[in-house]
Amino acid sequence: MILSTVTDEVTPDRSSGAFPKIFSMAADEGVRNFEIRMVEAKRFPVVEAAAWDRLKHWGEQFGVTYSTVSPGLYKADLHSDLLPFHGNEILSMSLDLAERIGVTTLVTFGVERSPLDTEADRARVIDLLGEAVDVAAARGFDVQLEPIPGSWADTGESCLALLEGVGRSSFGLVWDTGNIYEAERKHFRESYDLLRPHIRNVHLKDGSFEGDCMVWQHFGAGETDVAAQVAALAADGYDGTLTVEPKREPQEDVDFIASIRYLKSLLPEPVVAA
Repeated sequence: MILSTVTDEVTPDRSSGAFPKIFSMAADEGVRNFEIRMVEAKRFPVVEAAAWDRLKHWGEQFGVTYSTVSPGLYKADLHSDLLPFHGNEILSMSLDLAERIGVTTLVTFGVERSPLDTEADRARVIDLLGEAVDVAAARGFDVQLEPIPGSWADTGESCLALLEGVGRSSFGLVWDTGNIYEAERKHFRESYDLLRPHIRNVHLKDGSFEGDCMVWQHFGAGETDVAAQVAALAADGYDGTLTVEPKREPQEDVDFIASIRYLKSLLPEPVVAA
């Protein structure tokens, strides 16, 4: 498995000098694979040119590999004026910029839910995602669906309905340990078994509920059972990315270090991206 993280998960620093620190801290822990989400203070692909240049420059200096880009695609509901903007401009800009840095995988959300939605709207969500996947595939891209509470891709069953509804070989799943647990509030095994054939990427988070609020914690301290999830992936021969998202608020530098070291303790011989 490939140890990985996200450009804004290593440190809370979003300054113009952040990337040397981000890549250095990650390299010290054996991590050189990144998902691009935030580029300094702005989310991909709507970033400042100078910040993008710094990402590329420092990435080259530290031997970083970028495996995916996450533009927040379809983080809008079916009734939003922004929905066409997501399916056209944001998608197009994301593919254009990803090509410039040699990335061929795009993460999408499953369209936010609205009180105005009905169950019949699932078909429209499937059509929107299918169109985006086809546009991406025509340019050589794979697309990965990231589950998140409050979207049409929240629970295991909801994700499966979208994945099977779209039904393209270039469309897979980001298995997000924290987001799935937050949506379902139950042990991961049932949804994991349901979705395992579609898993292409893994986002690792840990946390516990305090009342109705999910509170993110260092790996091993929460309820998502990171150790058992990693063991299940290993037993099933998963060899993709394990993307560390320490996630705590307020974020501190120690969060990444504590969680990546816990993860490495579960993987005596991890395969690290060169």
